[in-house]
Amino acid sequence: MIFTLPIYYTFERKTKADKKVLVGLNWYRNAHYFSSNQVKKHYLELIKEQIIDEELEFPLQATFMVYIKNQRTDPHNVRSVIEKFFYDALVELGIIPDDNLKYITETRSFFFMDAENPRIEIIVQKNDRS
Repeated sequence: MIFTLPIYYTFERKTKADKKVLVGLNWYRNAHYFSSNQVKKHYLELIKEQIIDEELEFPLQATFMVYIKNQRTDPHNVRSVIEKFFYDALVELGIIPDDNLKYITETRSFFFMDAENPRIEIIVQKNDRS
């Protein structure tokens, strides 16, 4: 399975200008639980839309390819939060029974620059090395 998710989220406001945030640890540690839950639900819906009817074989490995806008961005901070939201969504949607080592045994990360289309691409497949 392959998923493509944005790394920015826009909070729409009624009386002020909308606020666009980079979904990473710097935002997450200061976010109100209501805001972080709103973003987590948004990612759940995006992931749900991209699910294909394919039977997964366990254990899994996931490859996170993070495309950042500029070199000042810490891609590890972005990957960590979106990775957590991603695995939680897979559990909630019934794609995997749990997000522990029994089911996910390897996670790899690669980082790239893409100023025009910052995003994260996630490839989930059977881990043949386990």
